[in-house]
Amino acid sequence: MISKFSRKIYHVVSFTTLLTAIGIVFGSPVDLKAASSDIVFTATLDKTEYTGEEPVNLVFVLENKGKSSVYVNKRFYFGSQEAPRNQKEVYVTITAPSGEKLPYKSPYETGYPKTDYFTLLEPNQEVKADYPRNLRGNFEFKEEGTYTVTAVYQNTFGRELGLDVFQGKLTAEPVKFAIKKAGNG
Repeated sequence: MISKFSRKIYHVVSFTTLLTAIGIVFGSPVDLKAASSDIVFTATLDKTEYTGEEPVNLVFVLENKGKSSVYVNKRFYFGSQEAPRNQKEVYVTITAPSGEKLPYKSPYETGYPKTDYFTLLEPNQEVKADYPRNLRGNFEFKEEGTYTVTAVYQNTFGRELGLDVFQGKLTAEPVKFAIKKAGNG
């Protein structure tokens, strides 16, 4: 005679097996293991030349070029390269005309992202930052000339919410802009 406990285990195992079989036959609608090469991170500037104290606005975008959906963190929290991984989702390095790397100013700690910052990025879809990041708030541009900006996306959040979120490291193609003194048309 089979005990009640054994029958419960039998039913749980049977149900789990059935769900697994359904997943294998019909496929999962979300392949949460999207390759890094399927997700593309870009950083673009609103202009290529700035004067005076004009904002130098940088916009972040993640695009899914793969065939599977993947969860991503669209908060794009902007921090220092030297900050711990859990204190940034994006960091930017800027090289001055002299070749020197500009120091990041004004770092601050962030908390965990809200749940609504995580979104399912379908194939051929993109998600854009809610607002541009003014680089002048975190870097000083003292020299005239051409600066090179490289942005890196490196999310570490989402697992604590039970989401299997993309957590690879993506580097955007560098972008360049010039700083001109006001009146140097």
